[in-house]
Amino acid sequence: MTLFLVATPIGNLEDISPRALDTLRGVALIAAEDTRTAKQLLNHFEIHTPVTSFFEHSKQTKLEHILDALEKNDVAVISEAGTPGINDPGYELVREAIARGHRVSPIPGASAVLTALVASGMNAGAFYYVGFLPREPQARRKFLRELVHERETLVAFETPHRLRDALNDLENIFGAERKICVARELTKKFEEFQRGTIAEVRAYFLEGEPRGEFTLVIEGRMTNDERRATNDEMWDDARVKKEMRALLKKGVPRTEAVKRIAKQSGRERRAVYELTLKESR
Repeated sequence: MTLFLVATPIGNLEDISPRALDTLRGVALIAAEDTRTAKQLLNHFEIHTPVTSFFEHSKQTKLEHILDALEKNDVAVISEAGTPGINDPGYELVREAIARGHRVSPIPGASAVLTALVASGMNAGAFYYVGFLPREPQARRKFLRELVHERETLVAFETPHRLRDALNDLENIFGAERKICVARELTKKFEEFQRGTIAEVRAYFLEGEPRGEFTLVIEGRMTNDERRATNDEMWDDARVKKEMRALLKKGVPRTEAVKRIAKQSGRERRAVYELTLKESR
């Protein structure tokens, strides 16, 4: 029999594939990380396959039950959202199914990690996904210090009530000028991407209470030469002028705005000043 790993939408229900729907209709049992979310999805598409829970705190009691069902019929696994086996106990079920000689077949689809990464503007050639950042402040800071020299783009999840503290720790450990993209409510009505330096993005989330589900994409560590080359590519004259207009509109004094843009772009202050002299609010 086959264990199907079925990717489900991370927000917009229309992102599910026809193959995924056919699979969920055709199996004898669906093992779901969150049965409430699963029922919403299945009811929306009028799928009546039996569902059993399979999450972190139930895995010891449910593992054998699901494997027993797999001896007789095909079974599907779905996570709360996205691709099963990432940040849920699905991988343990996969490991046991393989050990017992069952076929394992993935039905690909949505992934918050990849969705945020490709829209972030960061290098997606190589990346390091680290899951949720640790809950406790001391553990989180220790974890971030271990990552600060990683050269690959970093991707992490964070909860709304810990986001501000996490961004504060990132600024203190990674530096204010490291680039970051914070993606919120991916594929949903209020989808949002905040891109910029860690200092800029942290300041944005100080203005209002963070709400929703967050994925953080953090620039990997660059050498000075790499950063200078990247800045030369990204900070053309048009962007420098646009950034100056934006800062002046926010009420930032021109001298301070020139200083910030020069630091971020790698250009000389005098060159930035002369280029943007005619820019106004």
